[in-house]
Amino acid sequence: MLKIQTRWATQIVIAVILLTSLALAQEKISVADIIQNPERYDGKTIIVEGKIISYRERFSRRGNPYTTFRLEDGGVSVAVFVWGHLGLENGRRVRVIGKFQKVKQVGPYTFYNEISADKVVLLR
Repeated sequence: MLKIQTRWATQIVIAVILLTSLALAQEKISVADIIQNPERYDGKTIIVEGKIISYRERFSRRGNPYTTFRLEDGGVSVAVFVWGHLGLENGRRVRVIGKFQKVKQVGPYTFYNEISADKVVLLR
């Protein structure tokens, strides 16, 4: 009986550690902080909220749908890329969860200060 309780306690501790590390890895930050300190967030998964501007739905050369927009908050903005068409529009408030890259090289193209979004959530 004691062996089963110890096993459960160990599993609970491991779960708490994993959930805590995930929460810390995805800290909610401001767009201004990203732009002012891009080195700090380079290569990290971040959570950021703001208003969509310059919204565009396109297709890659291979025919894959993708969406780009700028996420604006407090007068500053950051570029966002996400695979698929989201069906959103300029002026909508969203939460973006994704990996920030100070410099991203894709073939002959170079992108600066861009979030490759894993998830975009419409806010009310």
